[in-house]
Amino acid sequence: MLSTRTVLKENDLYLVGNRHYQAVGEEGGLYRRDTRFLSRYAWRVDGKPPQHLVLHERWPFWLHEEAANPNVGYTMRLGVSRDLTVTGTEVRDRLRVTLYQPGTHRLTLELGADFLDMFEVRGWPGGLGPREVETRALPGGVEFSYVARDGLRCRTLVRASPAPTWDGSALAWEITGNTDIQVSVFPLQGDEAPTPGDPDALARAYAGLHAGITLPDPLDQRVLERAVQDLRSLSFHTEFGPFPAAGLPWFVAPFGRDSLIIALLVREQRPDLAVTVARYLAAHQGKKYDPVTLEQPGKILHEERVGELTRLGQTPHRPYYATADATPLFVWLVGEISRENPDLARELRPHWEAALGWLLTDGDPDGDGLIEYTPDPGGITNAVWKDSGDSTFTEDGVDVSGHVAVIEVQGYAYAAYLAAARMYRQLGEPGRAPEWEERATRLRETFQRAFWWPERGYYVHGLNGDKRPLRVLVSNPAHTLWTGIIPPEFAPQVAATALGNELWSGWGIRTLGVNEPRYNPVSYHNGSVWPHDTAVAALGMARYGLHEGAGQVARALFDVARWASDYRLSELLAGFPREDGPPVPYPAACHPQGWDAAIPLALAHLLPGGSPPLPTAEVPVSPREETPA
Repeated sequence: MLSTRTVLKENDLYLVGNRHYQAVGEEGGLYRRDTRFLSRYAWRVDGKPPQHLVLHERWPFWLHEEAANPNVGYTMRLGVSRDLTVTGTEVRDRLRVTLYQPGTHRLTLELGADFLDMFEVRGWPGGLGPREVETRALPGGVEFSYVARDGLRCRTLVRASPAPTWDGSALAWEITGNTDIQVSVFPLQGDEAPTPGDPDALARAYAGLHAGITLPDPLDQRVLERAVQDLRSLSFHTEFGPFPAAGLPWFVAPFGRDSLIIALLVREQRPDLAVTVARYLAAHQGKKYDPVTLEQPGKILHEERVGELTRLGQTPHRPYYATADATPLFVWLVGEISRENPDLARELRPHWEAALGWLLTDGDPDGDGLIEYTPDPGGITNAVWKDSGDSTFTEDGVDVSGHVAVIEVQGYAYAAYLAAARMYRQLGEPGRAPEWEERATRLRETFQRAFWWPERGYYVHGLNGDKRPLRVLVSNPAHTLWTGIIPPEFAPQVAATALGNELWSGWGIRTLGVNEPRYNPVSYHNGSVWPHDTAVAALGMARYGLHEGAGQVARALFDVARWASDYRLSELLAGFPREDGPPVPYPAACHPQGWDAAIPLALAHLLPGGSPPLPTAEVPVSPREETPA
């Protein structure tokens, strides 16, 4: 694993490098469509890495670098001014080499291609092993090619000017004077032809992006503007429009839960993105029963992949439906975006009705009115946002089993039922609405009876398959405030517990309390802090009028981003308490990440002096009595 990872991205093409933006092993490389097209991409001056003087990411797709000869000392003999850009179709590297002392230098670009599936790079068991890659020197470049086992041909075409020589592992130039060099890399599949990108046009598009919100503190504003850029950068093209990737570098693919939460967070600021998410997921909704992919009629996908392992059927991601929460989130999102555009409720009606059908049938396998999942022994054990295998357990530290009902999923279902009632009224069928309002009422009553934890003034994590409550102090109940299912009289207690010493780190809400079994501040879901989980808790506090707590949480998350050199939030951070210094990072966190790019836009209005929030769709705290957010 790279200790410091850098990523440049546009559309579905991205370059993963070390801290010097060079791919020199491990997970580094050039990726597209879940395939690594280059496993090595590294410049050398006289056989050694150049001396990096400054590396500046102008835009999420553009790196500018000033470098020198190795061991530069007090006097530079050779200087390199470099602009590396990743457009949707091309990696373009432009170098201006300047000699400050007479001499001859050898400049090389080391290249390698293995065409591994992204899952294999990440350690997927039972991969395909080394590929038979053909390497062919061309006038002015080199081409790597590989025919996958399903017959799909993949090529990495590298062109350079002035023409280099190819020595079997690197392109090489003899530098005897000032020289301008351009290298273009085209990752191609099937019969695709190389298509040059337009970095300058893309830069103009980025320069035109603005948050539309003004914060009084310029550093907070910088966090906000960075988030707007990242939302743009994370998106990749689909037939329905720009779809947000879950995170870089491993999750440039359609995800259900991740994209739906992003869309709900920024539906006012980015309604186009929210509509794309709804339409794409509707088009890929489950239609049949498949025990391998866990597809069921009406169910919304979890993750879709297109790499070689998936195409050969060695992973279930074609797509994979192992999620209990994406389906109610989908109905909730369609209901929210339909407030301003009722035609969407009509257009997507077959899909949200099918999703509701799933909630009442396969989503509730034991018929108790709660939405549940059953751990998939060959795949995802916990089909919720805390999806690691060790994240959901009893107070005795035993993993859950059977039909498991987790707290926030019930809140999503509650919001979905109310959204259905609202959409039926929009469509001129008010007689259909009471049925769904009554379901919401019954669900809230069942929820309160089964999940309330009076000894802690809080809610349990969920119910195990034997219906015993999971009395473990976790962040999920605070997260659930966002949905409106918690009765108003209980919300202050939930917020107070979430902001107490066991869960509140000073940077955010820990996923697991410090006194619980399995607590570890550097764990994925058992003691770490996830900014999105904390952010939706803040939105929930504000919804119930708990503005002081909401503001405290928003301020902490902006502070986390301000400590980062690039003013970004990461997927998660370690759960150590806040002290006089920066937050402790989580080593393998995605950066940037989709949920976290949405957070500054969603929370800006909670900061003192922030612009008033845009009009927001309300999630009522009771089915028939709406309370403003």
